[in-house]
This record gives sequence, C-alpha cells and structure tokens, in this order.
Amino acid sequence: MVELICSAAEKYGITKNEVIHHGGHSFPDVTIKNTGVGIELKGSESSRRFNGNSVVASTMIPGLKKIYLLYWVSQTNEVGYRDYFECVPTPVVTHSPRFQLDIDLKPTDSMFGLESGKAGNVSELIFGSHGIDSDKIIQWMVDRAKNRGETPWWISHDENLPTGSTGLIKFTNLSIDKRRAFMKAAFLAFPRIISKKSNNKYTGLFEWAIAAKSILSTRDDFSAGGKEKIVLAAFNTSAIEVPKVIQVALESLAVSDTVYLSELSEPYGKKFESAQIFINFYRKILPSYINYIYNDVSKFDKNNIGPARFSEALADLITSKINPSTILK
Repeated sequence: MVELICSAAEKYGITKNEVIHHGGHSFPDVTIKNTGVGIELKGSESSRRFNGNSVVASTMIPGLKKIYLLYWVSQTNEVGYRDYFECVPTPVVTHSPRFQLDIDLKPTDSMFGLESGKAGNVSELIFGSHGIDSDKIIQWMVDRAKNRGETPWWISHDENLPTGSTGLIKFTNLSIDKRRAFMKAAFLAFPRIISKKSNNKYTGLFEWAIAAKSILSTRDDFSAGGKEKIVLAAFNTSAIEVPKVIQVALESLAVSDTVYLSELSEPYGKKFESAQIFINFYRKILPSYINYIYNDVSKFDKNNIGPARFSEALADLITSKINPSTILK
C-alpha cells in the first residue's frame, strides 16, 4: 500500500522521499512531508469495520492537520479512502479504549461535532497543539456510558492513562514504585495474603484492587514462593527462615506511599477514625494469620517462647514497619 501511495504522490510532484512510512505503533502509518497530511492503513478479508488506534495515542505523529484512512477489503477487491475521523462512530473497548472505524458511516454519524451528544470538534480534540485530548474523549466515553446506566472500564497497558478514566492497568505493567505502593495498601487491607494456603486467602482482594485502585491483579502477583531469612530477637538471636511473603510484606509496608483509611474500611467492614486506631486493630488480628509459621521454626526456639508469643513477636515486627503518618483520612 505504501508503494501505491508513492506512485500516486508522484503524479502530484511529491517524491518518494517525501512519503514517510513510520512503521511500528506510530499513528498514522504514513505522513507526507511538509503537508500536515497523514494516512492510516487498514484492511480486512471481508469486514467493513476495523478497530482503529488507541484513544490515548501516545505515538501520534505531531504537527498533522488531517488524517485519511486508506482501506482495502479483499473479498470485494475494494480499495478506498475516507477522512479517518468521519469514520468513527464511537470508541470501543478491547483491552483499552480505541477508535472504531466504519467505512460506510455517514459523516454526520461520527462521534465528532458540536451537536448535542457529540464529543467535540476534530480540530480541537485531535489536532490541538498538544495532540489528541485523551482526557476529554475518555470523559465523554465515561459520561455516555453512565447515562446508559453502565460502568465503563478497560484494561490498559499504559500507566499514564488520564486521571479518572476508569481504566484498569495490569499490575505487571506498573513501575516498581507503583507496584510497592499497591502492595502496601493490599497487605494493609488484606492481611490474609500472608496466611497459609486456604480457599478464602484472596477473597475480595481482586475486586478491591479494581474498585479502589483501578488495578487488575491476580494471585500470581502475591504468590511469593521460597524462603527468606529474618531476625526475630524475642525468638532467637540467629536469623530464621520464614515464607518469602513475610519479607515482601515487611518491605511493602515500609514504603512511604500514602494509604487512605477509606480504602481500608470496606475490606474490614468497619470505619477507622485514625491511623493509630487502624494500626492497633491490624496488630491485633495479625497473629491469627501467621501462627502457622511456628511449626516450621519451632526447633530453633532457643528462648522457649512457644507459638503464641512467636506470633505476637512476628506481628510486632510487621506492624513496626508501618509509618502512621502515611495512613491518612
């Protein structure tokens, strides 16, 4: 198709060197140098609808004023072109919000325009000085969905989606810092994560992650296999091996990221008036989730403190990592 564009361009005095094929994930696929014109290439065997480009469009070529869709449909030997944004009835959700393209769409049925129910002008939303205004487009999607009584959401590979987009990002796509911040909140809200295997170990966790954090997580994100050495002075002066999830919890709870009491209220079904009240409550329930560890280390119990005091000492160590100033109303 790029060769066809080059051939057609030569008829208008445009050389091959001025037809730039960007490749990769760039949007659009082709631009014509010094014209402000871009061309997106789409084709199918028989369908006359295509999933277009991401609404976020972080790879959009800057400085364009017009983008055309050059399409082909193999079954009918059809090749044609349309104004790209005249073909967009609405964004659709695959794993993230994308423009949907319908090559038979009437221009007046496009999502763009100033009429009631439209998202806004293409010149402002797409070709503004800062490129695609994803915030406005996504807010239009959200408002439109809510007006239909729907709850909009999607899974994103981009952690820089506009704030309040109701998009979900996979835990594995978060930066290391944001992973730890999420893990801190998760360990505070669901201490069962550090318990031994059970049918209810992760009950409510993943729904909470979506509702409170807009993060799509799985049990693989929390299944820290193996052992780690820690020192528990009340038990033994030498290091002992405990499940790796304990070390993950210690590291996660120690980070300085903020957690809000409102995020913690729903999992426990109760309201906490202050950080210290929550921490006291958390410390009280921890032993029941970690008492299983004593069986694996009992032979190293030099001080003969027994399982109950061992669990209390480990709970003290875990709780000591929480900075009350990072838990806010």
